Amino acid sequence: MPRTQNWIGGSRPGNARFVPPPANAVGPALGDLERYIHHTEHTLPPLVRVALAHAQFETIHPFLDGNGRIGRLLIAMLLEAWEFVPEPLLYVSGYLKKHQRAYYDRLSAIRLDGDWEGWVSFFLEAVEAAADEAQGSIVAIAARIADDRKRVLELGTSTLATLRLFELLPTMPRITIDRAAQLLSVTPPTAAKAIQGLQAADVLRETTGRSRNQSFLYVSYVQLLVD
Repeated sequence: MPRTQNWIGGSRPGNARFVPPPANAVGPALGDLERYIHHTEHTLPPLVRVALAHAQFETIHPFLDGNGRIGRLLIAMLLEAWEFVPEPLLYVSGYLKKHQRAYYDRLSAIRLDGDWEGWVSFFLEAVEAAADEAQGSIVAIAARIADDRKRVLELGTSTLATLRLFELLPTMPRITIDRAAQLLSVTPPTAAKAIQGLQAADVLRETTGRSRNQSFLYVSYVQLLVD
């Protein structure tokens, strides 16, 4: 817990854009937030509860640094914990960072004007945008894998080990010969041949530039994940 007064913007609390609760109030405020998160009887939809919890955490602003990152991580954790999604598939943080000014303005409007409705509306727009982006990414990734699988199958030199290794790549897009041998329960030479087959199909690319201890990456797949 902080021992000194925190603030956002400006050179001191007197000219700051926002001054969170004093240090001695941070612990009780976080305690209240924790009780809200673990409370089991709610009438509000999960997305609204996530919006409220995130805004409250950012208002408490308990740390000298990293509050934004932790607050955005809290969104992903609560979406999964409250069973809105089975896994952390929605990247809401991307929308919040892209619309940072509006994000800050909405949070400020809560503190200055009590405008929780405006904040919740903005947050729901962020979730909708993240869901649309996730759906588009899933379709693109599925199409990429299908196209690459077809290319591997059409390659006349593909072995069974090559095909088995390809099916493992979406969960492990970076691979070494030793790791491939372990996953496939084959010898290193057999694993190396499987990797060579995926290189020939332009699925894997060697990334170290070395002749020994090489590492291979499913480049086109990873690019879709990070774009």
